[in-house]
Amino acid sequence: MARTGFFDQSQQIYLPKDNLTWDDLGSAPYTAGWDSWTGWYQELSAATEVEFTTDIIDFGASATVLPLATVFVARDGGGDTSLSTDYPTILIEGSDVSDLSSGVSSITLTKDTSPNYVSIGQKRYYRFTFTINSGTNTTPQGFTGFNINLDTKGIEEVIENFDTSTVDDGSSVDRTISTRQTYSAINYVGITPLSTITDTVVSGVSGGTALYVADGYVATGYTVGSVGTVSTSTITTVPLSQFVGSTNNTITLRLFKPNTGVEIDATIDILVKGLGSASIDSNGNLVRT
Repeated sequence: MARTGFFDQSQQIYLPKDNLTWDDLGSAPYTAGWDSWTGWYQELSAATEVEFTTDIIDFGASATVLPLATVFVARDGGGDTSLSTDYPTILIEGSDVSDLSSGVSSITLTKDTSPNYVSIGQKRYYRFTFTINSGTNTTPQGFTGFNINLDTKGIEEVIENFDTSTVDDGSSVDRTISTRQTYSAINYVGITPLSTITDTVVSGVSGGTALYVADGYVATGYTVGSVGTVSTSTITTVPLSQFVGSTNNTITLRLFKPNTGVEIDATIDILVKGLGSASIDSNGNLVRT
């Protein structure tokens, strides 16, 4: 596990490690004696990070989840715990392999530049890695704990009486429709046609049996067999629908005439179900939005 600090038992804080070694004690700034040797954080800098990776979490079954997390931080010796720009960074990994050795999907979120969670798909095993800036040498910052929730509470909406011709650009069979809500993952789309369409139905036989000259033909005919005949008629029906894909705030579908397969527009109701969105907030926590 990528754990780059140490746990201070007396303060219950996971703090960054110094790069200090015994060899360093023979040179400045440690040559002043014992008092200077107790400055354990002399090698930290403003860019020093402290990182903690959780154990693998078994959700119990492969499922699409909305990961939420609260990050608790504190300073060595107390004091301000405000996180610097773009911290924390939260890496979320998921797989259906128990040790995450293969089949891993992941996303990295950062507080200010890339805070929004996008689903990594349906997984059973999850792992989180949290990274913060550790701050100054005198009062470095560390973790005191985490609260992780793999949420499956869904949201849904109904898009009523939608006329797909309003999103028909004339060049593609696809119809892309905006949703009112923002989703991290859309799990279900139900399409109910409200208007009917006309289509062509073919009846009869397109090809008959082979014609051939009969042996010992009779007066009623020189050949045996039949010629196929077909007829077409117009019917009124409802279109076939196909779900194509989705983003966090759109769905894409197709409508076809059932017999001829020609693309068509219609008025439809749409039921959309999925998981809501999550983002890192100003306090550095991954929360539902």
